[in-house]
Amino acid sequence: MFFIRCQVVAMVVTTTFFTEPLAAAPFAYISNQLDDSVSIIDAGQGKVVDTISVPGKPAGVAVAPGGDKVYVSTPEAKGFAVLDVRKREVVAKVLVSDGALGIAASSDGKRIYVADWYNDNIDVVDADSLKVIKTIPVGDSPSGLVVSPDNRWLFVANRLSNSVSKIDLKKLTLNKTVQVGTHPFGLTIDARGERIYVANVQSDDVTVLETKRLLPIATVKVNMLPYACALALNDSRLFVTNQDDGSVSVIDTATLKEVALIEVGDKPEGINTHPDDRHVYVANWFDRTVSVIDGKTLKVIDTIKTGRGSRAFGQFFGK
Repeated sequence: MFFIRCQVVAMVVTTTFFTEPLAAAPFAYISNQLDDSVSIIDAGQGKVVDTISVPGKPAGVAVAPGGDKVYVSTPEAKGFAVLDVRKREVVAKVLVSDGALGIAASSDGKRIYVADWYNDNIDVVDADSLKVIKTIPVGDSPSGLVVSPDNRWLFVANRLSNSVSKIDLKKLTLNKTVQVGTHPFGLTIDARGERIYVANVQSDDVTVLETKRLLPIATVKVNMLPYACALALNDSRLFVTNQDDGSVSVIDTATLKEVALIEVGDKPEGINTHPDDRHVYVANWFDRTVSVIDGKTLKVIDTIKTGRGSRAFGQFFGK
């Protein structure tokens, strides 16, 4: 009898131990541009648990702040797709432009911002009606987008203008534009909204901007063709994907020096940090994989198979 009781208790404990973390684990939504799909990675299990068909060469990704929807830019479908997280299917397709690339959601969940690569503007979309409510001209070939933590500003990397624009989200007007490195693409902002880090593809460096006045405060050299970047460990480390040499540069944000270079997959592109603020996920285009980096040890601790042309440009982690 004693053995039976212990066995039952052990089974209950084991079930609780394994199911609770997995149920709570966040998901990463990886756009596979060449497969016309989005892979859903369960971060708790460390594997793809579902793949959703998303026609139109999916590229940019933005998870709604509520975690219930994912917006995926689809340039060949001339807009973006809306994915329902619970149903794991496309529930809407929104026409914007065949230049749709970077995409971001406002922190209150009311708006979606889409960078129009061909028409040099930002389309502002109402998240309820899915209608364009405003078009804001910016620089040439806008790509990466990031919203300030207070939902007050939108920052835009203009690749062919070598600049970053700052948009007033109350007035929905352009506030200021500043020159950065050559061909800026991805960018990220710290939790306090004080600094922006911009990956410049052709000058092989990162421009650090002070957000209040939108002024450059530093330029940090990295490796070949930096594409996108993400912060981790309480914003103390910046991770930058280098497309041309299959690596991620690690920058100490206090000293603004490169402190490590991590080998990942072939042609790393999109990068985002797990909500635990420690693990960094990197989409590798040619390898059809996602590399998982431990931000403390600076080691790749896992490699997850995804799909062809894994790009995942933007904020691809959900809750």
